[in-house]
Amino acid sequence: MRILAASFALSLGLVTSLAAAQGPDEPEAKPAPKPTPNQAKAKYSLPFAMRPAAPPNLARIDAPLAVQDGQTTVPSTLTAGGKLHADIGVYARLALVRNAPSGADAGFAISNPLAFALYSPQIAPKVRLPIFAGVALPIGAGGGNQPSASTRAAMGAGIYGRQAMDNALFASNYLTPTVGVGIAWIDHGWTLQAETTVLQLLRVKGSAVDSDASRTNFTSGASVGYLIAGIVNVSAELHYQRWLSTPAAVSKDSTLRDQMTVGGGARLNVPLSDTILARPGLAYFQGIDDPMAARGYRIVQLDVPVVF
Repeated sequence: MRILAASFALSLGLVTSLAAAQGPDEPEAKPAPKPTPNQAKAKYSLPFAMRPAAPPNLARIDAPLAVQDGQTTVPSTLTAGGKLHADIGVYARLALVRNAPSGADAGFAISNPLAFALYSPQIAPKVRLPIFAGVALPIGAGGGNQPSASTRAAMGAGIYGRQAMDNALFASNYLTPTVGVGIAWIDHGWTLQAETTVLQLLRVKGSAVDSDASRTNFTSGASVGYLIAGIVNVSAELHYQRWLSTPAAVSKDSTLRDQMTVGGGARLNVPLSDTILARPGLAYFQGIDDPMAARGYRIVQLDVPVVF
């Protein structure tokens, strides 16, 4: 009996030791929590001078300060609109320009309004194909055959003040249909995005000051962004604009044919409610070829979008 009891005690000790070594049963892994609506929005690094990759409910004001040799321009824009469907949104954009040449009175102008739609289906996991179509109406300031010189100068300055990416807003005498397509990959905090746009300007008035009956313009952009700690998006952008036709101004000065700018910035993600997110940002851009480089352009852009 003593031998049996000793054997039982030894066996019990071995089992206890093995159990202690193995530890308690491992709990089943829990699935990762689903991101909140605001966290999902913050994963996308919204560019500063390009279209959104997916249609948001949006109210956005941005105000570039464009400084060049002998002149300062502030072409602020307001963009607003919302989703009709998960992948379709409609929007409107309008700019207010203040242009201040050295030694001359400042000029003010309200731009053409732009109405546009954005369709952005998901064509693969994490990949969207944004398709854009819009029209700018020729009702902005500085139009007709006898425009105010300062107003017309302000409209012209607005083009490069916005890196030549919103030309349709500032062509007062032209009805401008525009179409574009892009692609965007969003995953692991990264956003890679590119877009191209074609603008067909059709003169409807002002033949005394705009000799071209039509003009064809092309713009493009690429951006890369990253979300840091779920709070700050940092990004860099490259933009390129080119006249596909040859307007009279390009015939006189070949440096006006195309334009490239580069820059980048950062934006915060500030929740205003469970589903409303403010995304204020600050960026810097400059021309890397003529005519903007020759004129000494430096652009600081304050951008305040609210998505909901």
